[in-house]
Amino acid sequence: MRLSCSDYTWPLLPHTGALDLIHAIGCEGVDLGFMGQRSHVRPEAIHGAVGPAAGAVRERVESRGLVVADVFAIPYTDFETMSANNPDAEQQARSIEFFADAVEFAALVGASGLTTLPGVLFAGDTFNDALRRAAEGLRRRVDIAATRGLGMSVEPHTGSLIDTPDKTLELLNRVPGLQITLDYAHYIYGRVPQEDIDPLLPHARHLQCRPGRPGELQVAVSEDVIAWDIVVGRLNEAGYRGWLALEYTWQEWLGCNRVDTVGESALLRDLLRRADASTRRAATP
Repeated sequence: MRLSCSDYTWPLLPHTGALDLIHAIGCEGVDLGFMGQRSHVRPEAIHGAVGPAAGAVRERVESRGLVVADVFAIPYTDFETMSANNPDAEQQARSIEFFADAVEFAALVGASGLTTLPGVLFAGDTFNDALRRAAEGLRRRVDIAATRGLGMSVEPHTGSLIDTPDKTLELLNRVPGLQITLDYAHYIYGRVPQEDIDPLLPHARHLQCRPGRPGELQVAVSEDVIAWDIVVGRLNEAGYRGWLALEYTWQEWLGCNRVDTVGESALLRDLLRRADASTRRAATP
């Protein structure tokens, strides 16, 4: 099991400080945020100079004994602006330009793939209309990522058009090569039972691990309802070779600023390690 941690867990620290914490927690990798107007690495600031910026970030990461596990590419601070299924042609053009920068950045920092968002329902949309546009937009992005040999996944999230496992599978069926970055907490928040989420594991390129419970997207480890031993056990059985990312966030959205992100990240690390060890022992003849 390889553990990474998101640098955007600590938005109030300098990037060097966030990376130092990730190293101190004992993770091997880092999930880099590439998020408009809010991450340590700002896509709008490095547009036109992606190469030099990526080189500086890679040196910063590797000097701490870390590698880049994933790049999380989000165009803006809301879910509509430049989304993969935005119906406005100008927004789509800007979104593709953003995504091309994200792919270049991910390749140059040494990531094996990147994550983005799937899109939303716009005013007047039917689900089928929104899904059709999302599939069209994401097929283009899968092709762009493939030109640099990168895997491509979307995160089914609260507020997206694929906020249930069934909807997620509908999108995956329409986009060959697309995978998911699976964060159980988003489904759990929406009161989806874990047994309905577990079948999505074979479609996961990357996992973002965050304790949650119905009606609360992010909670302390002691309040968590996700059975991580089942998750890790199924991944081990399937020979999963990706990363498990500690992904506590600190933001006002849905009360995600109410958790001690340092202490709880360490507790989650220990929980995942115990789950890995116990499931491997159970599988030994």
